[in-house]
Amino acid sequence: MSEFTRRSDRDAYGYRAMVAVAVPLAATVGCFSLTLFTDRTLLMWYGPTSSAASMAAGNLYWAIACIPVTAMGFITPLAAMAMGKKRGRGAVALRVWSLLWQCVWFTLACVPAFALIGWMSPSLFEAFGHEIELAKQEARYFRTLLLVAPASMLEAGLTAFFVSRRVTRPILHTNIASSGLNVVLDYWFIFGGLGLPAMGVFGAALATTIAMWFKVAVFAAMLLRLHSFGRHLGMAWRPNLRVMTEIIGPGSAIGLQQLIRSGLFSFILLVIGAASVTGLAATSAALTLYQLLSIPAIGLGTAVTVVTGQALAAKGIGLASETIHRGIRLGLAVALSLAAVLAAFPEMLLQIPLGGVAAQERIAIEPLAVRLMGYAAVYGLVDVASLILAAAAKGIGKSFVILISTAVPGFLVVAGGWWLTHDGVFGGRTLASEQQVVTFWWSTLVLWSAAQAAILAGSLFWMLKQSSEAALAFADSACHQK
Repeated sequence: MSEFTRRSDRDAYGYRAMVAVAVPLAATVGCFSLTLFTDRTLLMWYGPTSSAASMAAGNLYWAIACIPVTAMGFITPLAAMAMGKKRGRGAVALRVWSLLWQCVWFTLACVPAFALIGWMSPSLFEAFGHEIELAKQEARYFRTLLLVAPASMLEAGLTAFFVSRRVTRPILHTNIASSGLNVVLDYWFIFGGLGLPAMGVFGAALATTIAMWFKVAVFAAMLLRLHSFGRHLGMAWRPNLRVMTEIIGPGSAIGLQQLIRSGLFSFILLVIGAASVTGLAATSAALTLYQLLSIPAIGLGTAVTVVTGQALAAKGIGLASETIHRGIRLGLAVALSLAAVLAAFPEMLLQIPLGGVAAQERIAIEPLAVRLMGYAAVYGLVDVASLILAAAAKGIGKSFVILISTAVPGFLVVAGGWWLTHDGVFGGRTLASEQQVVTFWWSTLVLWSAAQAAILAGSLFWMLKQSSEAALAFADSACHQK
């Protein structure tokens, strides 16, 4: 490999290229996280019960929507691989437009299922023994939020068009506008004003729904204006079972992984909520801050997927492996920075979600929330590691390992935690206080994520080694034939 070629690879697939994709994507994710942060913070000010309801119901919503939404997200690595291959521009454009149209058809097919789940939802939260008012607010938030699911599916496909080209500015601008709209609507709908009554959790969910569909409308309008849309419409718009299978097959494996992760995560939150509304409110405050501060890691994860996929398509597993190692190093720096901030400044950070809470309620919530920030710091280290490793696996088209690394330790850890607290060693004796229940389940989250990161790391490096050996064997065979 010539010096010029090595320099070109570093420029196209090195740290600078990865950061160039990650920064605007992190800002984009930041806009979405700001949406969630605004919802939960304003609801905390409206009432801790409302904030707790949004946390539990929001996680259950994602457990329902994650398979179809995440499956559509797999369009991003597929489109990135198409862009990395050396073939005609027309063939690449047709391939990407066909991927986007399959997203539209699959979204339409999922709408009746979302409607049915919404109709059945009121009994879901009552079954966990939540207080009547908490269960009522959770059900209303959840049913309204289901209107976001089709928009999230469409957004996953539409943004893939830009991300696969490393064109992130339109995504950033659209998300800024959508996030700004959500902040304004959140305050107006939650607390009322200008002729509207205070709507609490329903207002927060309604604001999120309007902002998300606004974002989809803007993305669709931008794509419809492109010349290539009309040029390839006749061949790309038709439902294509082969292309849809390429998306849904590996995409559903990642979606199932998200379902298992979100389902078990929601179960833990529901158990915490059943033990203590205060504990769930403190958990909501700590998780909200963690999600806000982990934005750079999420943007970096998407960048690792895109750049790795393009490197694999362009130059093979060798360059992809180098790209993955660069992504892991960047991820380690992000994880350490995140953990340091959470551990060093818990009281200062908690001023944001707890700033508008009544003094009596804050006295009950804040001490536990401060303690949970320490758990969040440790969780951040292993969770970011899992995120970057999973992004790398997705970039080389290996989605099944992500499912296994989440499901196996997740079920073992959560089932073990349930046994210990109900029938096993603890049996309700040692974990007598509400605070002990909350910190115990936070410990299970840390253990689960650490096991996931370990399995992903071992599997990913084994796959890279096998692929590299296979590539070398193929090259040697080709040389001998010559």
